[in-house]
Amino acid sequence: YKKIADSPNNPYYEKFRNVNIAEVIDYTAAKTNFYDNLSHILNKGSKTKPKPEFIKAYLVSQGEGIGHKKIAESSDVSYQNLTDIEGKFMRVDSLIEAGDVIIDAIAKLPIFKYYNLSDYGILASLDGQKIETKYQTIKARYSTKYFGYGRGVVSYSLIANHLPASTKIIGANEHESHYVLDIVYNNTSDLNITAISGDMHSINRVNFAFMNLFNYDFMPRFTKFYDKTNDHLVAFKSFKSYQNDLIKPAHFINKELIINEWDNIRRIMVSLAGKEASQSCIIRKLSSYSKKNNTLKALIEYDKIIMSIYMLKYIDDIELRRNVHRALNRGEAFHQLRSALLQVSGKKILGRTDNCLEISNQCNRVLAGGLIF
Repeated sequence: YKKIADSPNNPYYEKFRNVNIAEVIDYTAAKTNFYDNLSHILNKGSKTKPKPEFIKAYLVSQGEGIGHKKIAESSDVSYQNLTDIEGKFMRVDSLIEAGDVIIDAIAKLPIFKYYNLSDYGILASLDGQKIETKYQTIKARYSTKYFGYGRGVVSYSLIANHLPASTKIIGANEHESHYVLDIVYNNTSDLNITAISGDMHSINRVNFAFMNLFNYDFMPRFTKFYDKTNDHLVAFKSFKSYQNDLIKPAHFINKELIINEWDNIRRIMVSLAGKEASQSCIIRKLSSYSKKNNTLKALIEYDKIIMSIYMLKYIDDIELRRNVHRALNRGEAFHQLRSALLQVSGKKILGRTDNCLEISNQCNRVLAGGLIF
């Protein structure tokens, strides 16, 4: 059956002129000069600069998952030109910088501040998008729920006021909560993010603690909230103090354990702050012998305190709940934009290695940033 194309949800959009993706890239490049960040791999000795038409063709080839051969067949840019520019100019770091230039240019526009959901700064959201891969790689895993008989990866993105502040490819078998601090702390754009929302996949036993110690407000959306409060609310005083209260704590906090292990917790935070270790690596190490690990137990106790404070705010403040939902909806809207970009290739991302997958992911971010700009 032929699928009926989606009609515009508002007649206003029918008045817009259809624009070529190349025109969008040209306009964005003219206003932001993001081409300058795509420097030669031999930065000191080389004076050559990539031609704009080659960059455009490469971004569309990788960002939309079309591939070099199809782009070469349908444009004036040859296959050799694309492979040449890939080896000399296209690296993950340079593409991240190019994307950051576009994001920072949007943040400087006068309208940007009106997208803030709260007075205390930017409330960003974290969410992973399941994307099928064209080729088999280490990170590409099978999942009948999301990919049918295919295999795929997760593009984990930090969305701040509709903008992809940072994005990272992780395996479909990995838990998204292990990368929450990494992706927020490694945000290289100029966006000053103060609070982060996420769905239930962003919650684990230590994320409230980690985010609090790095001065971020972690504000996830809870499902089955009644059960969560019954099981996870904690208190410092004895349970008799709360007999007459409507909301009662479920557990008592072990303050001595937190005090005794505080030096070890600080060492972990210093390692994370210095980027000597990633959050996913530290969680794996701590969890490998969790029954005897007092440092992990102390972190979990501290996490319970922060989570309980947030839960009580979540119950009391309807505006907070609305803002969390709105932030998550913005993340879903960005995923729709990315899906539209990948529509040409059957919503499959290119890359025969993990590095190539990340390059395609960053090209997609640059294209999405250009469209939003």
